Amino acid sequence: MRSKPHTTVAIVDDDLSLLESLHDFFDAMGIDSKTYRSANEFLASGDVNNVHCVLADLKMPGMSGLQLLESLIRQDGPPVCIMTSFADSRTRAAAVRGGAAGFLEKPINSADLLTFISTKSRH
Repeated sequence: MRSKPHTTVAIVDDDLSLLESLHDFFDAMGIDSKTYRSANEFLASGDVNNVHCVLADLKMPGMSGLQLLESLIRQDGPPVCIMTSFADSRTRAAAVRGGAAGFLEKPINSADLLTFISTKSRH
């Protein structure tokens, strides 16, 4: 019997309460997660190649989620799901055009989140 692949998710958001909530949720689901308060913190961490997917907030101080997405695509990095409270059709289209593997509207639906993790994570 094959075991389920181990998954590590990077969560990049400037909202500390969301970082903690998602980290606790993933912990309860048996999924490892690493949290970062900014895109620059994540990029500087050296973890780009140590995670299987990235959840990135759209609007953060400094580098936005779309700018992080662009940077990770240039580096052949892990799949990125953009998370936002500002979900309109133009924002969603910009994320998809930019190469986002997923798009989640806050508050995040846990079933949609787990579907993204299970179908888009790079192993």
